[in-house]
Amino acid sequence: MNAPIRVLHVVPALSRVGGVERFVYNMALYHDENRVHYDFLHYGVINDKSMYPQTYDAQLQKMGSKVYTVNYVGADFFRFVSEVGSFFERHGDNYDIVHCHMPNSAFCVLRDARHVGIKHRILHSHLNNSSDQFLHRLRNTPLNAIGKRYATDRLACSEDAGKFLFGSKPFTVIRNGIPIEQFEYNPNTNHDLRAGFDIPMDAPVIGCVGQMVKQKNYPFAVKVFAQFLRRHSNAKLVFIGDGADRAELEQAVHDEGVTSSVLMLGVREDINELYSMLDTFFMPSLYEGLPVSCVEAQAVGLHCVYIH
Repeated sequence: MNAPIRVLHVVPALSRVGGVERFVYNMALYHDENRVHYDFLHYGVINDKSMYPQTYDAQLQKMGSKVYTVNYVGADFFRFVSEVGSFFERHGDNYDIVHCHMPNSAFCVLRDARHVGIKHRILHSHLNNSSDQFLHRLRNTPLNAIGKRYATDRLACSEDAGKFLFGSKPFTVIRNGIPIEQFEYNPNTNHDLRAGFDIPMDAPVIGCVGQMVKQKNYPFAVKVFAQFLRRHSNAKLVFIGDGADRAELEQAVHDEGVTSSVLMLGVREDINELYSMLDTFFMPSLYEGLPVSCVEAQAVGLHCVYIH
């Protein structure tokens, strides 16, 4: 039997609240280890301390994958670049393919992969914009352009995401798959969860799933919900996830006067069950590619509202 193809996935982190992270974790769960072996490199640490309370690191290691880290790029750009280079000098010979899920880091990730002789270098577009902040877009535009030069293969989660990053260059769309058997509406779960959170069965429940960051536009979701609450006084808005902008979101909830009608559940391991408690899934993001949470919500059969 031939040795399995060895693939290194390079991701921003392995947090449980990130869509890219859930995508690669699902891939790891369902791949054929006899044919392909996955390892992971991410920058979700600062001075070796995880930036996220709950991650997939341990689960992936139990499955036989190695998980490597480099220091968070936002904390020290030059240290990040140096540590990426050192990683490939030490471990580059172990891999047949490098699969980079971060276009703005491909300038060094795929460059260093090429430098050590890795012939297959994948760049994967997961978004249809480079940032929600002007200065970040200004930074990312040249970094993305440089990184694309080192890619031998181009993937995207959707047509929009592919056209955004690759323009007229050919690319292959790989839809964000999920373990669909885990995402099925269960009326008993709905009843039990609502009882646990003291939510009446006839109350409309709207849910948002994802990181609490500016891209997700959650303060806008709160404003919309405040209007909805005027017509449906027993409605609830549920946020599942966490992130850097949680305090800002909590302030928006307070300012709109809807604190008693909003639940912030944090990072959960039972997201697939929590979907059964919702009536409507709401994603008001400023930009996306093909969000994993949207696919999950549709699989459960929820009413889904997205902002174009």
